[in-house]
Amino acid sequence: MINRLTLPLICFTSLFYLSIAQASPWANPGDSSLRSDIEILAKFDLISGPVNVWPMSWKQITRNLYKADAMTLPPFVTAALRRVQAKIPTEINVRAKAYISNEAEFFRGFQEKGRSKYSAETTLEYNSENTTFHINGEYNDDGNGNSDANLDGSYLSHDLGNWSMYIGSVERWWGPGRETTSILSTNARPMPSVGIRRVEPKPFQTKWLSWMGPWSAELFVGKMDKNRHIPEPIFVGMRLNFEPIENFEVGLSRSLMLCGKDRPCGTKQWINGLIAIGDLDNTGPVAEQPGNQIAQIDLSYSFSLNDNVNLKLYAEGAAEDIHIVFPFRYSRLIGASIFGPIGDNGDQFRLTAEYTDTFGSLAWFFGENKKGVIYNHFIYHDGYRFYNQSIGQNLDSNSQSFSVNATLAKASGIVFNIKYKNMLINSENSIQNRLSVSREKINSVTLGAQIQTQIGRFTLNGRVMDNDINTPLQNEYNFRGGLIWEISF
Repeated sequence: MINRLTLPLICFTSLFYLSIAQASPWANPGDSSLRSDIEILAKFDLISGPVNVWPMSWKQITRNLYKADAMTLPPFVTAALRRVQAKIPTEINVRAKAYISNEAEFFRGFQEKGRSKYSAETTLEYNSENTTFHINGEYNDDGNGNSDANLDGSYLSHDLGNWSMYIGSVERWWGPGRETTSILSTNARPMPSVGIRRVEPKPFQTKWLSWMGPWSAELFVGKMDKNRHIPEPIFVGMRLNFEPIENFEVGLSRSLMLCGKDRPCGTKQWINGLIAIGDLDNTGPVAEQPGNQIAQIDLSYSFSLNDNVNLKLYAEGAAEDIHIVFPFRYSRLIGASIFGPIGDNGDQFRLTAEYTDTFGSLAWFFGENKKGVIYNHFIYHDGYRFYNQSIGQNLDSNSQSFSVNATLAKASGIVFNIKYKNMLINSENSIQNRLSVSREKINSVTLGAQIQTQIGRFTLNGRVMDNDINTPLQNEYNFRGGLIWEISF
């Protein structure tokens, strides 16, 4: 059955010409190789402004690439530049993708994966001077007789100056994390929304705000699913990113869940929910309280260890509650990513270590934990979830993970990676965690390869785990493997 066919889906900005290319509004989350290449180009001043928010404007990505003509770049940067240029969309773009696996993945990171055992996807995009139509059709089959067709990922956008207005359903990734992120990730399906976002992160000209450097912002209002304790609440997302110092990025985000069937949705609830100072959203009779909200801060800084090797340090914290004006009860993430060349032929490596938890620590990086707080709410019993999946960190509440991921990207376009991950899921055996009803400790090793051919791009992944979710009485090794085929015209 087709879900949400009435959604036209999200909008973005105007087109930008780089030589003969007419750029599409957004580079969507899901391509880890593109993300790594963009971070390399940003470190070498070929891309300016924040790079921790996805989708990213192709206009931002392509604006300064012409500078490479007057620069002497290391071979691995030149190779990254070629790969990015090859992905710049034109006026009309068509893409087809198929995914097959032996078992459906139970969580998603930044890298795109299928949402079921078998899936097929077709995309048609048209970019005019100020308007983009992006239609995406998807079919999923879980292998057990359950199937679904939807238009997730479709959108309509129109830009006015340096702002783009959009309507639709789009994947978002807010934050520097690569395995997950706390406030808005691609773990859950994208919700239908209308919004506005800045196209290019140009600095303020006024002396009072010019210190922020390049900045970007987004505001959207979405509608959540109806199969909930309180059906169809409204979801509001707000994000501000700025770069006060070159390669030092600050992100401030807020999300707000309010209204819904039989809940108050008047001016008072909206004002109290948006202001929130003095516990405006958590005082008074429950019948009058606006709802649930989360605030996030994330920081990242990239610097050179030598001429070519670079290190990116990053951290984020998302607070569930506010006491007077101070956020508290945090989910946390901290990571480091080192990247640079291997040899002189354009090959590059990236090594990333990342830790995250959703234990509800009192302060950002210290203080007692209050487990069961993160992503749960006493009014909205289904919590911070969309179609029963966490909107933020992919292991849901009361969980933690540590990962180390090594990637080798060949100048030819072949990419290899190996990743180790240690996970503790649902540490309290709480029914509120929707990923696993039981406490599970899992170690996993993942091997992956990606290759570009004349008949499309193939991505192969295989993961061995010493346990699985929802298996309280057994710890058995198991294997998940998947293949993605993608071709663009």
